Amino acid sequence: MKRWIASTLTVTLLTIAGSAWAAECADCKTAQTLIESWFSAMKSKQIDKAAGFLAPQFVSIHTDGVVRNKEQEIILMKSLDLKDYKLTDFQFSQSNSIITVTYRDQTAEKIDNTTVGAKPAGRMAVLQKQGKDWVVIAYANLDTI
Repeated sequence: MKRWIASTLTVTLLTIAGSAWAAECADCKTAQTLIESWFSAMKSKQIDKAAGFLAPQFVSIHTDGVVRNKEQEIILMKSLDLKDYKLTDFQFSQSNSIITVTYRDQTAEKIDNTTVGAKPAGRMAVLQKQGKDWVVIAYANLDTI
């Protein structure tokens, strides 16, 4: 009887934990897809599409110390020369309607007509669910400029 109770309790707890993990991972996969789609739009010079992934309250910072709002980031994207990129090592942390995504990007690009470092560099995006959609509200690019 004790084994049956222990087994039932273990299965119940694993089911609950698995359901919670699956729900979080569904949002995490959505977050990763959003980041990958954003990079794809920037590479293909689809600026309106790329801008659509950014929240009205968007803010970014790069290693050159420049902080940009959404309008300034759109200007940067228009002049971005993104030849290629490789996004890896995605990690996620979710708190309700906020997902923090960290990842590495090995890229061949120019920002403000300056070639960025060729080695994989850290990136961080903070996503927020606004209405039905996830959008990037904050972004840090740790590539050396």
